[in-house]
Amino acid sequence: MATVRSLFTTAAAMASVFLSAGAVQAQAPSYEQILEGARKEGRLFVAVSSPGTPQAHAAIAKAFNERFGLNITIEWNAANPVQTGTKLIAERGRAGGSVDVVGAGGAQEASVLFERQILKPYPWAEVFGKQFPQIEEVANRVMKDLRGAALPILDATYGIGWNPKLIKDEDVPNTWAELLKSEWRGRVAINAFSLNPLDYYSFALGKDETLKMAKATLDNKPVLERGTAAATRAISVGQAPVGLSAFHIAGRSEGVKFKLFSDFIPLNNLYIYVPESAPNPNAARLFAAWLTTEGITVANAQEPLPRAGDKGSPLADMIAERVKGGAKILTETSLEDTKQALSVRSAIADLMTR
Repeated sequence: MATVRSLFTTAAAMASVFLSAGAVQAQAPSYEQILEGARKEGRLFVAVSSPGTPQAHAAIAKAFNERFGLNITIEWNAANPVQTGTKLIAERGRAGGSVDVVGAGGAQEASVLFERQILKPYPWAEVFGKQFPQIEEVANRVMKDLRGAALPILDATYGIGWNPKLIKDEDVPNTWAELLKSEWRGRVAINAFSLNPLDYYSFALGKDETLKMAKATLDNKPVLERGTAAATRAISVGQAPVGLSAFHIAGRSEGVKFKLFSDFIPLNNLYIYVPESAPNPNAARLFAAWLTTEGITVANAQEPLPRAGDKGSPLADMIAERVKGGAKILTETSLEDTKQALSVRSAIADLMTR
């Protein structure tokens, strides 16, 4: 794993080189070339964690092949993007790679690969604009520092989940700060991984105040679980009446209601991306462009992949309502933000081991 300093200095230097319009245009193939290349390749190795069910994978594969008249065999492994990234780094320099499409990693996971040139910007709109008119707008949702190197697949949007069998809706706290009151001692389920997404609060409060919140949270003896999904499960089974959850996770969990906090909305953009070592690069590019535009409706019918940028969607409407009431969205808008979040996350992890 690269040091934070080398990661960001290298990424900044690379951005100035790879994002030049002339360089992108010179390398751009035609859509027809991509489609013919995909037909010849005939296979696709996908390592995307969400959607994660076999039923969703089968429905997406069927719709993809029917849309383009292909007969591509798609092998889908719902692997963690951190593990896949580590694998890609280990494969770097070898004759061929083993993964075509990776996800759903955030800026942290993507930037580690970007820094090593395992990911490079790609002219999505130029190649696929006629087939998928929305591809330019979708591609531009990615932070500027990584634009072209990834496409948005899902926004992990955090708030509070609760079990309505254990607590009345009107008694559910509206902010993280309210969860620090003594009445919630031992009654809140939270992700044990650096109290995710507390690091995002540093974008509004600064590092010192965020660490004070972390200490107060730990002093209140939360129910710590291995991941946000696990924390949501703890709410579902009644281990805790409330807890930190995410819109898409709560929506997939039986017996859990969800709302965004009224003051801050932590939002982690999750991406899919095609490594330069992809063994089937044409099929991979076509699949990534289709899945994040037309194909997102197919995926959503199986396993919701909410994105804040999809206007009129339940998540977009929920966010708009909160923002209208004064809530502030906390998200990474640059690799400097990613660097800050990493620093705060590390400090919270240190605090938890004391």
